[in-house]
Amino acid sequence: MNFGSSIDKMKKLQLIVTMCLVGITSNAAGLDGYFATGDSTRTNEKRESEGYWGGISLSAASMGQFQGNLEDYSATLGARPDLGIITNDALESWRLELNPFEYRQRILGEFVGFTTGLGFDWWHYGLDNSHILIHDEANNIITSEPISNDTINIQKNQLNAVFLRLPLLVSIRTARSGSKGLHVEAGFVGGYLLGNSYQYEYQKNGSTTKVKEKDFRVNPVQVNARIGVGFKNVSLLGEASLLPFFDEVQTDQPTMHAFSLGLQFAFND
Repeated sequence: MNFGSSIDKMKKLQLIVTMCLVGITSNAAGLDGYFATGDSTRTNEKRESEGYWGGISLSAASMGQFQGNLEDYSATLGARPDLGIITNDALESWRLELNPFEYRQRILGEFVGFTTGLGFDWWHYGLDNSHILIHDEANNIITSEPISNDTINIQKNQLNAVFLRLPLLVSIRTARSGSKGLHVEAGFVGGYLLGNSYQYEYQKNGSTTKVKEKDFRVNPVQVNARIGVGFKNVSLLGEASLLPFFDEVQTDQPTMHAFSLGLQFAFND
């Protein structure tokens, strides 16, 4: 038997097996890198851009009076005094906003984007103890009935309105992530009235009376200008209504427009 020849064959077979193992290992490493790159790419493609609409805000609610047109107008801070609406106390008049749905489309990478979504808006206005709001049907205006504290003791006096809203906003920021850096987000928000009520409670001759009027004459459509300026997830937020707050026909007196100023806390990471 030729042992030398057998040994040479075994050495050749060992060399071939070794080369095959090296090749398989190299190919596996290459495939791992390929799939890792693919997974990373797919992950980046699926990652949504985050804006500043999605979140919650709490603001002080106020009103402004507007009369005339864009060329000849007068504007005054605060509600009409004859209505008794409180516009200088955040504990009495406030606005709560909850926006669970948001979509941001990139325009220039992550630094400039367009945002839309859905949200809910709750406006709460307190009134003083000397007025009760009424709707003058003959003239189709909102007015009030003066109340004497000597005969009636008003204990609750408030107006509430809840809107479903859709934003059209442009945001600019200094960082790729929505939770970092400085940002500005501004645009318009449209709203549709879901429900509202005016309610008051008073005592007279020792008995308590509660009155709740649903579907008070609040404008069913809302169009607000909105701007938020902030750092990371927190924004100083301002909104002003371009349409009158009440559904009325004003001729001699100015219409009232709601506005608010507060803080927005975004849900982005």
